[in-house]
Amino acid sequence: MSLLARALGAHRARLSRAFSSAPGGGLAGRSTMDNLGNAAVIGACYAGAALWLYNDYLEKPKPDTPTAEALAASSTARGVEAIAAEMASLREQIEAMDETARWLAGGCRTGPLVIVGTGGGSESVFAFRISPSRTAAAAVGEPLKVGANPSFVSASTSTGKHVLYVAHEGAVSAVAADARDATLALLGGAQSSNGQGTAYAAPDGRACRHVLAANYAGGSVCVLPVLPDGSLGAATDAKHHVIDDPKPHLADRQASAHPHSVRVDPWAGKWALVPDLGLDTVLVYAYDAAKGVLAGAPNATRHWRAREGAGPRHICFSPPSRAAHLVYALCEMDGTACVLQLNDSDGSLTELQTVSLLPHYVQPTREGHCGSAEIAMHPSGKFVYASNRQNHSISILKVDEATGKLSMHANVPCGGKTPRHFQISPSGDFLVVANQSSCDIALFQIDCKSGMLSKPAITAVPASPRCICILDDADQPLVLN
Repeated sequence: MSLLARALGAHRARLSRAFSSAPGGGLAGRSTMDNLGNAAVIGACYAGAALWLYNDYLEKPKPDTPTAEALAASSTARGVEAIAAEMASLREQIEAMDETARWLAGGCRTGPLVIVGTGGGSESVFAFRISPSRTAAAAVGEPLKVGANPSFVSASTSTGKHVLYVAHEGAVSAVAADARDATLALLGGAQSSNGQGTAYAAPDGRACRHVLAANYAGGSVCVLPVLPDGSLGAATDAKHHVIDDPKPHLADRQASAHPHSVRVDPWAGKWALVPDLGLDTVLVYAYDAAKGVLAGAPNATRHWRAREGAGPRHICFSPPSRAAHLVYALCEMDGTACVLQLNDSDGSLTELQTVSLLPHYVQPTREGHCGSAEIAMHPSGKFVYASNRQNHSISILKVDEATGKLSMHANVPCGGKTPRHFQISPSGDFLVVANQSSCDIALFQIDCKSGMLSKPAITAVPASPRCICILDDADQPLVLN
């Protein structure tokens, strides 16, 4: 259906309401409409459709719905032919626009919704819409005030609707999200995360029985039950980490335990993996999804011990199609990615490979501060992406089809400064980066054959962006991988 036909159909309804509200009420209004004659009514419809279409797509102020008498006078005085000529001219103007210009001028009503978590003293999360052509992003809806530094956002549709889980200072909040009209609303009250500096919160799987949270400053992880409406209950369990060998030369990063994230394995859902930057360890706890309980000692042999000063931060997983269950661990401080194999029977991790995420000519500003931040697997399983704050870049790595090991493919600018987080769309056709220092998000199209990224479209964010959460066209949130 053409833009013109849609506008005309919409205005017929407006015109009918105008006549129904004419002096004398519904019957009198319809009688007035009948008395105008068919040509005048058609003219009035086209005149109104033209006006509203013009305002929708060229961003003019919308007038009030006209009265029946005003429409009659206008259409009779100007004539149907003059109105038709005006419509033809308007249609040419609109159709001369490219798809993105029409989408922007039309109010950004279609396309995936992106929720942006923020920090730097902000208390709100923001919504942006991605254009169907994947060439632009625009702010939509109203920001939602959640709590101090709502810096991480994840999502679930286990209730049949979108529910966001937002980590902020010392707590996690549930937020109901409508991807179609871009509305956000708090769902129940905030629940304590049993620690400070809450850096991460994510569902335990598609069923989303619980949300697991990591407290960077508090040195702990906890499990929060998800109630039937998607809101959160009080924590059912927590684990506290303690460092045995603090490193004086890295006192700002490794003087204490710093759990940076927590993920449940996507295969059996029985192991919770916790990258702890302060301990140089990815801890593996046995996870009971029915009870919301973590089991295992912080010094268990199944944990993976990274190189000293590596600083594991985030992880992603190999796709279900791969026989071997691989974990890709990003180490923030030395700027590397490690390929680990998970043993399903005992939860142990075996290191298979370590690769640098930065070009050889990029050197850290000081020891142990390479600043790599996020890692994600492409839905195809062919590429892994990682962000680097040291040189403001996104690294693209190829995944060996046989072994799952990584090789550097490209290192490209992130479109801004300090790419703290990014997310790949569920369809794999675009990627959105949260550039913390430049206060913007960068939208890249992905070439699914080569893995390469397009030139980015940059959109400003009112506060420092820290996290991206994508809700796609089919109302399915990205399941973290």
